[in-house]
Amino acid sequence: MLNESQLRHYQAQCNVLYHALYYAPSDAMLTRLRDVDAVHSWPSTGEPGRRAEGLALLAEALAQGNAALLPRLQQDFTALFIGPVTLKAIPWGSPYLHEKRLLCGPSTQALMRFYQQWGIVVTTELSEPVDHIGLMLSAVASLLDQQCETPQGHALEALRVLLAEHLLPWSECFCDTLFEAAQTPYYQGLARLTASVLSGLEQALEVKPLPLRLFQ
Repeated sequence: MLNESQLRHYQAQCNVLYHALYYAPSDAMLTRLRDVDAVHSWPSTGEPGRRAEGLALLAEALAQGNAALLPRLQQDFTALFIGPVTLKAIPWGSPYLHEKRLLCGPSTQALMRFYQQWGIVVTTELSEPVDHIGLMLSAVASLLDQQCETPQGHALEALRVLLAEHLLPWSECFCDTLFEAAQTPYYQGLARLTASVLSGLEQALEVKPLPLRLFQ
């Protein structure tokens, strides 16, 4: 069982990864990562090998000034997650789990029902599917916060279901794809850090992901 300090560490990691993967890169985000010395203050929770690799890559990226770094990150973000051509790293879960690689497939609908069942509110910037990896990390962070605030509640139970049934079945494939497709150490580092955090939660909470077939 994770103690409160470990829960808070995972919450902080998930919040950073949510903002970094869901929102386009910005001067404010990069400056914030440097101001808090994210590379050296990153919590020690998560799978250590991928965490170390991810932080080394993040350090390499942040060593560059924003004027040189930001245009490269914006280009990478667009190619990876926006298009207009085929996305290099699809950030939504449904295409990994649907044989026709459709958005808003049955897995998206199942996730929406799960959120409704547990009273989880996910706010999207646009009208888009709720199974975006960033949005799902924000839901993980919210449940970790609830567990800290109300240890006798059901947040940890909901978190195990979210991980086992809705996120872990496809997240490793996403992280591997992101790492291979990214053209900057920044997004390669985020891929490794996301994999580290989710692997750590899987082990610590003794989660057994559903063995779903992947189509990516």
